Amino acid sequence: MMESGSIPFKERAIEVTAVLLSLGYTWGYLQGWTPWCFLPAGMGATGLMVLCWRRNILAEAALQAFYVVMAGYGAWASSRAEDWTPQQWSSTTHGGAIITAAITTVFVARGLKRHTRSALPLLDAFTTVFSLLATWLMVHNHHANWAYWIAIDAVAIYLYAKRGLPFGAALYAIYLAMAVMGWFEI
Repeated sequence: MMESGSIPFKERAIEVTAVLLSLGYTWGYLQGWTPWCFLPAGMGATGLMVLCWRRNILAEAALQAFYVVMAGYGAWASSRAEDWTPQQWSSTTHGGAIITAAITTVFVARGLKRHTRSALPLLDAFTTVFSLLATWLMVHNHHANWAYWIAIDAVAIYLYAKRGLPFGAALYAIYLAMAVMGWFEI
């Protein structure tokens, strides 16, 4: 098991490349460069998936695999102009989604703690479960996705820093700023 200390040069290069690709995706999404922005999204997620797996952030590794799939889905969905109109959920629907995600987070964290060597299982489960929800909202063009990302990114900064991935932590700090920009449509 690799601890949060030093990371080999090759892995650091993968981390930096994945971060830059992921930033390119988010910037492109904010600029409305769909469906093309989803290509760097899939590539960046692939790199982060490998690194998270090696650092025993197992739910986060699975989340990155989900991002690869959602990058393809997002490119497809956004290329169909008639389907790329802004969507909205009611407060009740958001409340139900948040409660469901919170309960799911507890169960996933218990599973990670019991059956894996996952580092920081509760935080790992939180970022993963809520990111699934936020990603679904994002690829369906729900403005509220940004509020979810603000909370997720704040936790992910700590998670990545704690596991010795400073560029990953910096990515989530930038994502946090971008989520605030997206929320306020700056």
